[in-house]
Amino acid sequence: MSGSLLISIKLKKTVINNAFIEKYRIDLEVIRNTAAQIIKDFGLSAVEITFSGNEQIAYEELKSQIIPALNKLYKSNHSAFLSLFYRIDVNEKKVHEVISNSSKEDQAEQLSKLVLEREFMKVLYKKIYS
Repeated sequence: MSGSLLISIKLKKTVINNAFIEKYRIDLEVIRNTAAQIIKDFGLSAVEITFSGNEQIAYEELKSQIIPALNKLYKSNHSAFLSLFYRIDVNEKKVHEVISNSSKEDQAEQLSKLVLEREFMKVLYKKIYS
């Protein structure tokens, strides 16, 4: 066969903006999958996170466990602390910004928000593009 065969694949384009993201914040499947992803990633650092299954309080339930877990990891195993953020794929610059610019009392809370947001976005991207 002479010549080249061109195959074009049309990819589904999805515009991801705040309005698009917000509708998934109440999507029960995304909430459950985000909780499962958090449980998995923290479990790899030997930190147990649980989720009751109540999607209405998922964010607060997970955050209330992530904050003390991050504090404990930071104090007891700094390399595991940093590895957790690497595994979750939280922007390293943002992590260092929070650590450098936040009071000790606010650090874990701010870092937990970064974790929750990144885990949510990973689950959302997987849902959209798979």
